[in-house]
Amino acid sequence: MVNGYSFLHLADGRGWVFESKDRLLVMTEAQDFDRGLWHYSVICEDDVETRIAPTYADESRTGVILYSGDCIAVDERCSTAGARFLKLADGRGWVFETKDRLLVMSEVKAKAQEARDFARGLWHYTVVCEDEVEIRAAPTYSDEARTGLTVHPGDCVAIDERCRVNAAWFLRLADGRGWIFETKDSRRVMMALH
Repeated sequence: MVNGYSFLHLADGRGWVFESKDRLLVMTEAQDFDRGLWHYSVICEDDVETRIAPTYADESRTGVILYSGDCIAVDERCSTAGARFLKLADGRGWVFETKDRLLVMSEVKAKAQEARDFARGLWHYTVVCEDEVEIRAAPTYSDEARTGLTVHPGDCVAIDERCRVNAAWFLRLADGRGWIFETKDSRRVMMALH
């Protein structure tokens, strides 16, 4: 506290910032902060604009738009002023999970009852098709689970889970980015290295 103002010291050594200035709140505490990797889908009908920070403020708009049905990878989550925000793993900014009681983003999770054969371990696979393969948020061919992240022809990847959904085998990337299919349309996409 200096002259009635609260200052916060940045842990990375860059200096100090004020919490408020001229009755304007400048900094607010982020609560329930979480780092990891999750996948979310835009489930509202409206487009969603990302923000440079976890806030609803119009001044923080980036101009980057997410569309209804888009699936994104999220690597940080936190709550500020009672609202939960999600940080896009690709660096495009933050989005709100809800707004005005409307659910905007929903976490994509695999349905456990879908998986028939399942194994955990560590295997290495290589991409044997000629096209890039899009990573899914869950073991499904559904477009709703597309993440925009890809693996490329010739890439070698570590796999820590394998499961069969209906007649298709899906492989979970050990780095947490999501799932890829072993075959698609009777064409081999991934080959195990022995």
